[in-house]
Amino acid sequence: MTDVVEIHVTCPELLIARELTHILLDEKLAACCNIGGKEVDSRYIWKGKQERQDEWPLVIKTRADLFDACAAAIRANHPYETPAIFGYKIDYVDDATAAWIEESCRQP
Repeated sequence: MTDVVEIHVTCPELLIARELTHILLDEKLAACCNIGGKEVDSRYIWKGKQERQDEWPLVIKTRADLFDACAAAIRANHPYETPAIFGYKIDYVDDATAAWIEESCRQP
C-alpha cells in the first residue's frame, strides 16, 4: 500500500492558497488540496517579536515520497521567508483512497 501523508501549511491570502494548489496539482505533486473555509487568526514569534496574521489553512494529500518535492514547491512559490510546512504520515487509509493518491501523483 502507498504511504500517504498530509502536508499542512498556511497562506496569508486565499489567492495564494489557490495558486499553490494549482501548482501542486499541475506538477502532480498532490492528489488533492483542501483550503480551509475561512481564515484563522495566527499568532507566532518571528525574529524575536510576537506577530499576528490572518491566514488560510491549506492541507495537501500526497505520497510520502513526494514530501520533499512538495515542500520545495511550496517554499519556491510562497511569499513567506519561512513558511511552516508540516507533514503527517497517515496511519490508516482505505485501499481505494491510497490507490487514487498513487494514481494521481507523479511517479518517482
